[in-house]
Amino acid sequence: MKISIIGVGNLGKSLLSGLTNSGIAASDVTVFTRPERVGEVSASLGVAATGDINDAFDRADIIFLVVKGYVFAELAPQLKQPVAANKTVVSFMAGVPFGTIYAQIGKCNLVRVMPSLAIAVNDGVIGYTEAPAEVEKLLHGLGYAFEVPPEDIEKVTAFSGCGLGFAAYLIDAFKLAGEALGFSAEQADKIAAQTFKNAVDRGDFADTVKKVATRGGATEQGVLHMNEHKTYDIIAGAVKAAYDRMS
Repeated sequence: MKISIIGVGNLGKSLLSGLTNSGIAASDVTVFTRPERVGEVSASLGVAATGDINDAFDRADIIFLVVKGYVFAELAPQLKQPVAANKTVVSFMAGVPFGTIYAQIGKCNLVRVMPSLAIAVNDGVIGYTEAPAEVEKLLHGLGYAFEVPPEDIEKVTAFSGCGLGFAAYLIDAFKLAGEALGFSAEQADKIAAQTFKNAVDRGDFADTVKKVATRGGATEQGVLHMNEHKTYDIIAGAVKAAYDRMS
């Protein structure tokens, strides 16, 4: 099975790393990049690279589109039409619906996928629309993968793809709060990361809040402060804002 990855930004590199970690041979992967970067990219990533979009499609059985929608819109007119019936196109492009992609490359086997960057270490969250068995196998090798209806795929991006950034934002805020108390940046970083990991490891988050925030205690005062400032509403609003941006 031959694979092409169109785009080698952060997400494209994460996909390549996850695929090779899960047993896909580097010799079976081709990446598409700007023509002037082909040599550099091939050498740095250890896979074949091409600056010809048709070459990238021709070489592969499965083609991953890992670029922004506007970038692919510029590339699509260069493609030979239609995409061969024996190929599957897997789009990582957030906010670009099936109809738009079909208009660009013709009716083909098309899967939409919304992953998180943690696919780089095979620990990502991956939502996908109906897919052939060989694509499902690849996606499940990248982390927690699950099928969703086409109309729900953008929700995965808002909640998980964007959510990774939101979670990191909260941990960074906690770290900065530690520094404000006088901890060194290194100590605050370690404490913040370990504290959030401990919370995740406990599993039942609401129950953990109840057990730690005992009546009249210091934790309760902090929780009351967050409730007063509607922290739950702020988080829900951030996810909704991300979803609205794509819908």
